[in-house]
Amino acid sequence: MDKIEPVHEMNNTKNEEVIEVNNPYGTFQPPVTPLRHSGPGLTSLILGILSLITYIAILALAPAAAEDILQNPSSEAILESIYVMIIGVLILIGLLLNLIGMILSIIGLTLKNRKKIFPIIGMVIHGIILLVIIGFFSLSLI
Repeated sequence: MDKIEPVHEMNNTKNEEVIEVNNPYGTFQPPVTPLRHSGPGLTSLILGILSLITYIAILALAPAAAEDILQNPSSEAILESIYVMIIGVLILIGLLLNLIGMILSIIGLTLKNRKKIFPIIGMVIHGIILLVIIGFFSLSLI
């Protein structure tokens, strides 16, 4: 039976002693460090959740805005309604969050040596929301 003998060598770059073993099964490979999560991907996911909360707030304010409009249906009263203004601002904030989140998820997917799960989830959330919003706006044009 072959005897495994350590071989001592000096590493010239760091003056450290390197011990290699004559192993018939190959050399020892240190474990690979796990991949880290993508920062832009995680931010995209958080922005997706915030945009979902924004759209839920819009749906919660819609009945109050409808009641306000039904009480005074003139165009001036509609434009001066606080609920209509808040809903308009929330729609713009939600769209801005979705566009920024989509850009961040694309950046997160292009980063190398990073996990891709958060950018993928963020892209799915933002994509579905943007498709639904584009669908609603296209229905209003008909």
